[in-house]
Amino acid sequence: MSYFTSPEFLRVLVLGLITSLHMTWRRLVNQLVPVPYLDEFFHVPQAQAYWLGKWTQWDPKITTPPGLYIFSYMVNSVRDFVSLDFKPSLNEWRSTNVLLLYMLLVALYILTAVERKTVSHESILQREFSIILFPLIFFFSALYYTDLFSVFTVVLAQIFWSAGTSAKGSSKFLYQALHLAAGLVSLATRQTNIFWVAVYLGGLQVLESVRREIGVEKLHDPPVSEAYFEDVPTTSISLGQSAFILVPRLLLDLWPQLSLLGAFAGFVAWNGGVVLGDKDNHIATLHLPQMLYIWPLIVFFSWPVLLPQFVHLPTFRQRLPRLSTTLVILTLMLVTVNLNTIIHPFTLADNRHYTFYVFRILRQHWLLKYVAVPVYYVCACLVLGALGGPTTEPRRPHQSPSRVLYGDETVRVSWVLVWFVTTSLSLVSAPLVEPRYFLIPWLTWRMAVPEYIPQSSNEESKAVSEKKSSSGHGPLAPRSPTSLQAILRVAASYSNAIELTWYAMINLVTCYVFLYRGFEWPQEPGSVQRFMW
Repeated sequence: MSYFTSPEFLRVLVLGLITSLHMTWRRLVNQLVPVPYLDEFFHVPQAQAYWLGKWTQWDPKITTPPGLYIFSYMVNSVRDFVSLDFKPSLNEWRSTNVLLLYMLLVALYILTAVERKTVSHESILQREFSIILFPLIFFFSALYYTDLFSVFTVVLAQIFWSAGTSAKGSSKFLYQALHLAAGLVSLATRQTNIFWVAVYLGGLQVLESVRREIGVEKLHDPPVSEAYFEDVPTTSISLGQSAFILVPRLLLDLWPQLSLLGAFAGFVAWNGGVVLGDKDNHIATLHLPQMLYIWPLIVFFSWPVLLPQFVHLPTFRQRLPRLSTTLVILTLMLVTVNLNTIIHPFTLADNRHYTFYVFRILRQHWLLKYVAVPVYYVCACLVLGALGGPTTEPRRPHQSPSRVLYGDETVRVSWVLVWFVTTSLSLVSAPLVEPRYFLIPWLTWRMAVPEYIPQSSNEESKAVSEKKSSSGHGPLAPRSPTSLQAILRVAASYSNAIELTWYAMINLVTCYVFLYRGFEWPQEPGSVQRFMW
């Protein structure tokens, strides 16, 4: 194989293309939007105040802690050290997120290595490329928003937690201390990160400790691909009983997460609430439909990731929930929509955000919000089903069982429980629906979905030969798959490329609309308003 056709070289080309697109986006934003826009109107002056040494100055309209401003101060201080007469402008503050995009890319690679996830070294389009091109990450990387730093700190905390699970002695304590430090930085960026650096990683730590002390085989914790709805409460009870007898050990293993929870509780007591400023418009409210909206959002963005479920349709049909389960969940969803649908005034008042138009459609007729319920359910089944990995033809008794790997283990019901609980806690208290709120839930889900590695032609031939010999009809060829099945199989084998292309198309449209399809409000003539997430 020539070096110029090797996967390593082609990966460099793909990353170069992504970098070129990103730098073009950044340059155009700075050229066409030379003044702070929307939330930048609050973030930039606050960062500028810190740069001028006004550490006690605070804009009461800002609701999140100052982590990003302090990080930006540190980055620009380095630039000030090597440059004469350095004066940060809007461009320099925005460049913080440019740096963070590539720091996030490196962190994702490290996380994959530390967790020893199964990846194809022959794969050119690795999932890290798709993540940094994900529209909500790519779009805000050119603006001075807090999202990239928030995501980066959560990934950093997970790196240290994961490294600590396999370490011992003083090394383990060091990684736990680093996890605590990264978690505190994450909390200083966004308050809701407490659910990801403490609750989510704490839940994973409980699973890790219980499996290590009790053994996976003694727990009721089936793989997602083999689970039914009733396995959810059974797994919860099994884990609860096992964890109860290990409480002293768990307290030792969970000290970083418990310390983070304690620090967060202290902040809430000192601040008189979770939100720093503008408390009147950001009141915590029970908003259960948030856990309905997340499923179509993930499907919209990540439908290519779902394609490997359809590699073998008979197996896919076996994974679908039972009718009784479907009826129960649909009923609960309908009740939730009927009793707890909340539409924040900001959503209806600001036509610059895409959510404004989504909810305008849902409000055109009172029945539409109920018609959407089956869509929520189907999307949820597909999103959770993707964690079971690609469907495969059932193995014969004499063959070894197949396993879909996530690190060293299959994705099990227990992980879904931890992820679902954490996602619920982080979303259901927010009355405002913003796509950015779903960013970390999407990221943790995306990193957990097993990578689909198509069989090579030699493996397929071997599988066909085994099928012939086991059936006793060697001369007869097996029944060829249907045209639909063949199309789905080919589409699944190119799911990474389709995902990357899909994200590039979304970015092309949304970035173009933001830059070149501005409009004016009658009450603010001369001020350009721009569409954005």
